[in-house]
Amino acid sequence: MADLKKTFAPKPKEHDIQMQQYLLGSMICKFTMPKHMIVGINNAYDKAKDLPAHNDHLAGKIANEFKVTDILSDDDKSAFRMCFQQYLHSIQKPFWHIDLENAWINDMKAGEYNPFHWHTSTMTDLGMSSVLVLKRPKTYGKEFSREDTPANGRLEFNGGQQDPLSISQLRVDAQVGDLYIFPYTMLHGVYPFNGTDEVRRTMSYNCNLYKPGQVQTEGE
Repeated sequence: MADLKKTFAPKPKEHDIQMQQYLLGSMICKFTMPKHMIVGINNAYDKAKDLPAHNDHLAGKIANEFKVTDILSDDDKSAFRMCFQQYLHSIQKPFWHIDLENAWINDMKAGEYNPFHWHTSTMTDLGMSSVLVLKRPKTYGKEFSREDTPANGRLEFNGGQQDPLSISQLRVDAQVGDLYIFPYTMLHGVYPFNGTDEVRRTMSYNCNLYKPGQVQTEGE
């Protein structure tokens, strides 16, 4: 009779096992932006006068929403461009062309909110958007239910399949300097908060995309 101990391979040890993940569907990338960039954008915004209101172009139920593309420095725009390009590399589309479009700031106060929405462009169906946190309150106030799953002031993304083995919802407690990049078609929103007079300030920047050889309209 054969020796079973010699016939079968030894049981693998835990440190011998390796794993690689493949995530299908839309991707969200998070970047951490340098402090001097955050300070610079906040200072430029606080000093700016007569910024054009952007409320009519946005879904937010927020009083103070202003277009800020023109107050951003060339370095700010280059940083966003680099992050958008890195996103394209991560989804294996490095040769698609990037065209920065509009940037705007939301100064969100207690009781205001951003309902779930997606972004569009009059130039193309393809694009990426972003959320950069510039300021946030020390507290988002009282959670009136389910304190184990806080929602006040949180940014939430919804996408993917409603499947027990897939992730279709991501809720983040975004910190100052966090930049999230995602496709135009990704549903996202921000929950209201309470109990503070401080604002939650974020900036979004839209970026149109064009496939290689596709005719594009001149951007900025």
